[in-house]
Amino acid sequence: MEDKKLAEQLLKKYSDAKATPKEIEQVENWYNSYEGKNRVLSQHQKAIIERRMRINLQQHIQQKPEIKTALLRNNSFLQIAASIILVCSIGLAWWKIGSHPQQKLQPTLLTSSTQVNEKKTIILTDGSEITLSPSSRLSYPAKFATSFREIVLEEGEAFFKIAHEEKRPFNVQLPGKLYTKVLGTSFTIRAFKASNSLNISVSTGKVAVGNKSQVFGTLTKGQQITYDKNKGTAIISQTPVPDTRIAFESINLRQALQKLEYIYSIKIELAPASLGDLGCTATFHSKQKPEEILTIICSLYNLKYESNPAHQSFKIYK
Repeated sequence: MEDKKLAEQLLKKYSDAKATPKEIEQVENWYNSYEGKNRVLSQHQKAIIERRMRINLQQHIQQKPEIKTALLRNNSFLQIAASIILVCSIGLAWWKIGSHPQQKLQPTLLTSSTQVNEKKTIILTDGSEITLSPSSRLSYPAKFATSFREIVLEEGEAFFKIAHEEKRPFNVQLPGKLYTKVLGTSFTIRAFKASNSLNISVSTGKVAVGNKSQVFGTLTKGQQITYDKNKGTAIISQTPVPDTRIAFESINLRQALQKLEYIYSIKIELAPASLGDLGCTATFHSKQKPEEILTIICSLYNLKYESNPAHQSFKIYK
């Protein structure tokens, strides 16, 4: 292979899978000599190796698994070629992810914090309301994405009243790689760095709590979860429920009842369904039972309701 032109011709035959067994052995011996000297391969040489590797894999794809395993294990040339292909594939996948328009557009983040003796209320663009207790810090986007809502409670305590959106969940990232996921509810999070535990208590609705590997549980009204940062364990227990305002402002009856269904984990049927088009503006409190709220709503429209024995399913009718 001293003659450069002959070497190039041989490499081309090898890359096109037209080389004879003897020529293949010659090229691979040449490659192994490079490997032994720890030389850096050129992009052209890597491309040849990659193409040849693809051909070899295609030729052996129909063989038994143990033959293919032995082939890759005993041939250092194929091992390194496979590594090159793997790196190329990973690079391509990363490029595709990085070039996605939604990945490129990073939202503008805003930060709000409180001093030792200060409280602060923040109204988000979706109408959600967050009240920060003293010595707390929160990060949130100036505008939420179209498919999800997410903020970060970096430190402290906050009370959340999340606007209900069925198709756009609301996530709160917490210290210790924990998260909460809700649709529309109210809850309190206590997450001080100096404390060994993190606490989440639910006033209305449902809150799922977990990390990337597991979900610790879905909390409902009157439940709380205490997470031990050191042990990585969580305990769910009952807790007193603070009174929270439930406001229906310039929405229809169907939307109002959907919110009640979520807040109280109940089912409400309208008969006929067209009753849902009625307008609804009213204010209630979370300490009120759903029967009490439905009684008031029905009195406004001269309607009636009935429920099952467990008071988990209701029907509103004329």
